[in-house]
Amino acid sequence: MAIESPKPPGTLSARQLADLQAAGMKTPFERRLIVTSRMADGYLLTEDGRKHLQHVFTVWFPRFIHRDLTDDTVRVDVVVRQGTISGRKVFSTSFLRADGTEIKKTDYDEDRLTGAQCPTYDQTRSGYCGSKGGADFRLIIYTPTR
Repeated sequence: MAIESPKPPGTLSARQLADLQAAGMKTPFERRLIVTSRMADGYLLTEDGRKHLQHVFTVWFPRFIHRDLTDDTVRVDVVVRQGTISGRKVFSTSFLRADGTEIKKTDYDEDRLTGAQCPTYDQTRSGYCGSKGGADFRLIIYTPTR
């Protein structure tokens, strides 16, 4: 008589998952994405505008782009510029593979981003990583089991 395991084969225990996370490795249940952003040449923001942009990149942008990610997307590069028609921010977004080749490029108007829903976006573990060479870097984590 076979002993039945409470977990399906290939499932990691809570301890194994914790060990992987402590070692800095992603678990099989999450997806990590690097988002780099910079302002277009000549486009300047006030301090309030910068705070609002930080809010957009923290709350709305990761939720909205999730539907456009492909399996091989590991990085997203964003150039923020002023829209010619709306006058609002436009996010020119390039989706990139690990080797740096571009998968696709899409422009998102700021008004389209707000209100996006994505239950897999883990906002508490995602965050700002710093800046270098005029670009800001963020780590975005999606956890399907949330």
